Amino acid sequence: MSKATIIGDSINGYYCYLDGGGLVISHDRALAGVERGYFGFYYKESDWTTSVDGVKFIDNAHVSGWSVYDIIQPISKAEAEAKHITDKDRCQLPSFLSVDRGYRGYFDLYLGTSIINRENGEKIRAELNMVYDPEEQTPDTLRLQLCYNPKIPDNWSAASNDYDYGTVSCDISSLVNLQQWSDSVTVVVKSGDEEKHGFKISKNDFIKPDGKITFRVTLR
Repeated sequence: MSKATIIGDSINGYYCYLDGGGLVISHDRALAGVERGYFGFYYKESDWTTSVDGVKFIDNAHVSGWSVYDIIQPISKAEAEAKHITDKDRCQLPSFLSVDRGYRGYFDLYLGTSIINRENGEKIRAELNMVYDPEEQTPDTLRLQLCYNPKIPDNWSAASNDYDYGTVSCDISSLVNLQQWSDSVTVVVKSGDEEKHGFKISKNDFIKPDGKITFRVTLR
């Protein structure tokens, strides 16, 4: 099982780039439209292949047991203010937040993605936005603000509310040219509390994989 970023299609193959390194190619149609998630990969020893330039990868694997992640795109402070996303009543503190290290154009957040009314089972998806202020950025630090809006109806009793937790990925590839990034960049995610959620990435981690392997040679 591994987190992975998915590029490609069922005809040419879905290129599954595993967090931490490794590449698996699959033709499973269930991967259509999927960008990131947590997957199980099943293959035979004979499925190992090496490209002409020496890259080893697994070809034609089966994929199952996945949890597909929703994707959020960072927006500028000006855009967020114009849409009232940063209004105080729409930017609340999550009940829990864990931020995972970035890799190949994404980083992951684990938090309450939905609010459940225990009295009637009704579930409402929280609104999540990641906001950046271009004026706050420096070459060695990317500063982001998580705006979390649970959108709880006024007629819901606070005592009846529960949370459905899950993982959401933030696509930071659009910020690759926001600064002349240093080789090492600290990402800081503010969520409204005093705790600083942060991690370090390489400037190359702003870049998504291109889903290309040069001329495969099979070792079967």
